[in-house]
Amino acid sequence: MADVFISYKKSDADRVRPLVTHLRDAGLDVWWDEGIQPSTSWRAEIAKQLAAAKCVVAVWTNDSVDHEQGAWVMEEATHGLARKVLAPVRLDLVAPPLGFGEVQYADLAAWGGGADDPRLQHFLSVVQAIVRAEPMPVAPRPMHFEAPGIKLQGVTMQNVNIQVGERGRNDDDDGEEEEAPMATHTSKRDRTSFSPSMFLTRVIGVIFPLVGIIIFIFAMGGMACDQGNAPGAFCRALDALRQ
Repeated sequence: MADVFISYKKSDADRVRPLVTHLRDAGLDVWWDEGIQPSTSWRAEIAKQLAAAKCVVAVWTNDSVDHEQGAWVMEEATHGLARKVLAPVRLDLVAPPLGFGEVQYADLAAWGGGADDPRLQHFLSVVQAIVRAEPMPVAPRPMHFEAPGIKLQGVTMQNVNIQVGERGRNDDDDGEEEEAPMATHTSKRDRTSFSPSMFLTRVIGVIFPLVGIIIFIFAMGGMACDQGNAPGAFCRALDALRQ
């Protein structure tokens, strides 16, 4: 009997085939339903292989996590879970189906198919550990940054060197400091050129309110003087300004 039973949705066969190849290259005997011989009862053969496999790999994709389309995958995964030999792997950015959320899956949603990918290598080591009944290997360092609702797949930062407040200096530096670039920038800001449009805008901003205040004083003062409600000196000064 095979070491590994692959549970997948038939529509994902082309995407699962490279995974089967890498499992076999790692020395594992893999069975999936493409190996069913003609005239064989496929239900009986699947049941026999599923019960005998040392590890059940459930492939989570958009189709396989659908409760209607992926019913067979979920049922086969349930058998692996009950026997504690389930090794799920995700090929799409999907959440595991209900009932499998607490089972850690290998995330190959951003996998490009290469054999040297650390995520694939870790998945292969997990399957090998289950087949051999050995302790689980330690997961590799994350290759992406995650936040709630955000996932950047395959983003790495290597050999990043950030220096703040320092300038590179040669070992044979004679100790004389060069002029700071910031000083040049400051001097350019200090020598801002004169802008006629800006000056006119500022003048208008001052004159218009002043004119409005004067008009208001003349109008209200004249009404007050006509009604006898203003001091005589104010009315005489106002009359002088009108003349």
